[in-house]
Amino acid sequence: MSGARLWSWLAILGGMATLAIFVGFNFLPAVTAVYAPGTLGEAVSAFQRAASMADLVAVFGDPPSAALLAAQDAVNRLDLYGFVPAYTLFLVAGAAMLAGGARQPMAWLAIGPALFGAGADAVETLAQLRLIADWENAAAHLPIAPWHWAKYLGLACNGLGVAAIALLGARKRYVLGALALLPLPCVLAVWGGLIADAQSLSAVFALYWVALLAHAVISAKR
Repeated sequence: MSGARLWSWLAILGGMATLAIFVGFNFLPAVTAVYAPGTLGEAVSAFQRAASMADLVAVFGDPPSAALLAAQDAVNRLDLYGFVPAYTLFLVAGAAMLAGGARQPMAWLAIGPALFGAGADAVETLAQLRLIADWENAAAHLPIAPWHWAKYLGLACNGLGVAAIALLGARKRYVLGALALLPLPCVLAVWGGLIADAQSLSAVFALYWVALLAHAVISAKR
């Protein structure tokens, strides 16, 4: 198997695992016990953006609901041990696939930010797990929000790097390049309060990641 095809298959593996886990969050038993369909994402985002005890009370109640704590604990464990490794593989392999190998300097325009975003995500999730396990001292584990925004900034800059490869490289991929540019302005708009709907972040990342996965499938068939 050629190096290019290997990177394509690794991107497919990571992308399909990412998609499966993203859907699977909603079907965790602890989640279905307390969250109605379509409401988990908003609660997860609110927890990730917590900066004060008031923010935590808005997510878990006062006193905190044991069922809500258990649901968020289950989500964060799957996030840390499943989702983060899966999308890291997907984004790293996807960048290497597009650039012609992980040793190409252009590839690191996307790989570097992806690793930074994944690292911030891991720190964020570990902080959330510690907070849940040590609720009596929850304030000591705050704020979570800075790691949340660092994660999204890194992942958005990964899109910027992929756009650079897609639009400036020898082989042009205009649709992928355009979709990969969307996350960064959206992240900045949500962070700046210009867009209140946090679900818009999921939407623009989904468009970019699905396009990248589609390119991996096409590349693997060549």
